[in-house]
Amino acid sequence: MRPLLLVGLFLSALMLFSTSAVASSPAWTADVGPGYITTAPVVGADHVFVRTSGFWTGEERPEVIAFSHDGEERWRFVNSNTVQHDMAPLLLIPSGEGACGVWPDMVLVGWADGRFDALSADTGVSLWNVSTPVDGWGITGAFVIDGDEVVFPGRASLHRACLANGESTLNVTVGEGWRNGVAQTPSGYWLGDEAGTLWHVGRNGSVSSHLQFNGSIRHAPVVMGDRLLLHVQQASSSIIQSYDTLSSTATILAVSGSSPAVPLKLDQMAIFGDGSGLTSVVCDTNCLVSDTHETLVNGEMAWTPDGTLHAPINTPSGGWLSVSVSINGTFTSPSVFSTPHDGYGTASPAFGSGLSVYGNDAGVLMVYITETSTPTSSSFDAQPVLGAVFLLLAMGGMAALASTSRTTDAWRLFTLVVLVLALLMLPDISGSWNTALVDKEEDAPTSDWRQHWPGTWLGTQVVVVEFEDETLEVGGLVGHESVLALTQAAALDLGVDIDLESTSLGTYLVAINGTSGAGWEYFVNGERGVLAVDDAKVETPVVLVWRLA
Repeated sequence: MRPLLLVGLFLSALMLFSTSAVASSPAWTADVGPGYITTAPVVGADHVFVRTSGFWTGEERPEVIAFSHDGEERWRFVNSNTVQHDMAPLLLIPSGEGACGVWPDMVLVGWADGRFDALSADTGVSLWNVSTPVDGWGITGAFVIDGDEVVFPGRASLHRACLANGESTLNVTVGEGWRNGVAQTPSGYWLGDEAGTLWHVGRNGSVSSHLQFNGSIRHAPVVMGDRLLLHVQQASSSIIQSYDTLSSTATILAVSGSSPAVPLKLDQMAIFGDGSGLTSVVCDTNCLVSDTHETLVNGEMAWTPDGTLHAPINTPSGGWLSVSVSINGTFTSPSVFSTPHDGYGTASPAFGSGLSVYGNDAGVLMVYITETSTPTSSSFDAQPVLGAVFLLLAMGGMAALASTSRTTDAWRLFTLVVLVLALLMLPDISGSWNTALVDKEEDAPTSDWRQHWPGTWLGTQVVVVEFEDETLEVGGLVGHESVLALTQAAALDLGVDIDLESTSLGTYLVAINGTSGAGWEYFVNGERGVLAVDDAKVETPVVLVWRLA
């Protein structure tokens, strides 16, 4: 009986932790069918973009549509010549300039008829387009940005074009692929094909084929330093493999389900999905499977602004899986987000500007307003009362034990109470200690806004990473609520890796792209950060700068 009493007291104390929840309320829906939504919508500063594909009727054809954040249609671009399998994700590019010219905000679109369009994000007008060879279909894979150029796959080719005018700077032949996304490394580009061949294309146009894997390589390889993680599709299963680009050797990490999803990367962790569920792989000295979660994910996956993984469940009842993933790759707190239009789906949701946007195979676009709910001041706060009850029970228990000469048990209960109180106070102690480290006599913070940044970055979240020999910048981000979430989103856009270390005082960034130096420090709107990156909050707009110490 005594152990149960102690456990009960301990669990009661843990319930004193306060929590916050993310609430979503429906905003508007749009039926963009009869084609289905095969790839993730895109949320911009002023628009929500979505593309449709396949199984049209009558005069209907695949198209790209832009809506305002309130659901008003702004424009649509129809490709009357394309075929059904339009699977290449949309890519929204902020305005900028490079060696070959200047470009405005654009939506990049690859079509299954081999056409590649750069559409004006404001008007939907095609600013430039290029054609690629077709053999059954044309462009179906994801593309990447390399400086002032875009790199995209054709049916059996790889292309690179200037963002300003579409001028070709690379056009080489590789194996025939399907959904054959491109991965970028310092040496060039990697992609796979339907025959299982892994291809490397150098920036100078050199082409080399690597190991022949038993199956089809769909989706872009996941770059982990000198290693590539591949999800190879087979007839009724799949294999997750690690490929060492230096030694040209492959290691099987797991045998999993059929129909692999588009993998998702976060720092040194990759998430894979297929007919068997989710698999997390964490890379350090070696890449190893960390955890699995049974479900059915065959399409895309996405991170929410608070770091939760969302993915469509591709079943007749559908819905969207929501699951937390720890820094060590452990899946926790799985749940299903349901809508009035649940069903088959492969497109991941999109998040930004306070919106959560979902699309399914039925061609229904659903937009929700995302708000973080917190207790109101007018509601009764039960936490102090629960704390007082816990302390009274604990003190009564100690007195009862002492009165019966069971002083040893009384001391044990006292020790447990002290431990629980210490656990409850640790976050406040951590925050107070970090705040105390601020030098109050530092100069007042100054804005880090830079004159060469495009106007479209105004009012958004901008991240700058300053290495010794180069500076990386990305803007147009919205909705990220902590330095950690914003840094992770920027790292994905910039194509860099970040290494994190979890401690009792919080999470800290220790390296960017393998560079650690004497450590990294961050500045929020010119003010040096002192809190752990998961505790430091940011708003919109904000300028976050990472510098070597």
